[in-house]
Amino acid sequence: MIPQLFHIPFPLFGDLKVNSFGLMVALALLAAIQLMSRSFERNGINPALADKYVLGAGLSGLFGARIWYILEHYSDLKHDLLGALFSTAGFTFYGGFIFAALVVIVMTKRDRISIGLMADSFGPSLALGYAIGRLGCQLSGDGDYGIATESLWGMSYATGVIPTPPGELALPTPLYESSICMGILYVLLKLEVHPKWQVPFKRFGAYLVLIAAERFVVEFWRINPKVLGTFSEAQVIAVLLVLVGGYLVFSRRQTTVTS
Repeated sequence: MIPQLFHIPFPLFGDLKVNSFGLMVALALLAAIQLMSRSFERNGINPALADKYVLGAGLSGLFGARIWYILEHYSDLKHDLLGALFSTAGFTFYGGFIFAALVVIVMTKRDRISIGLMADSFGPSLALGYAIGRLGCQLSGDGDYGIATESLWGMSYATGVIPTPPGELALPTPLYESSICMGILYVLLKLEVHPKWQVPFKRFGAYLVLIAAERFVVEFWRINPKVLGTFSEAQVIAVLLVLVGGYLVFSRRQTTVTS
């Protein structure tokens, strides 16, 4: 693992540390902006707004993911909440998703843009950004890896931000998620040009179903506490998102032209 890539010395202010997770997040935002511009143009939204919406969603999403993680692990982090807030380890996807969604809804209402078209435009960029961001989790070893394993594809995270015990191998679940999300991106890009998937919210429904199904499956190999039988909190939320996404997919008719 390579949590810190390099540092740039500043005599008056100390070293500027460039870590792998931060770099991958920056790359994810840049890639998402490019893809969002394309989706905006296809959906009749001013592509010049792409950077504003991606940055708004990205920054609020990171904040929400961090806050959600702190709330989940409050008993372990309560002695240093400020340090926990600015740590580069520990983010919860669904917390980020909820915070980002709220911010984007407010921005969309203010700009008088169809929420349905905005949601559909976000799907591919969310998948791409998540795929790249998970590579940052892999490089930094921030605790998003899976359970201990003796399999050939197990990896050591002993030098990560949240290290595993020396000699212990863990399943590289960030790589699983990154690969699957690239497949989801491919599907969403195909749906973006399919004539039967041009109804507002329908493609976003497909995104919810696919990303939630991905997370539900990968959670079986991750280290997360169970909250309902053998299921983690993320899996419970994933089931709810599949239901919401399925409703959006099957309830949206071609006669629906507004959101």
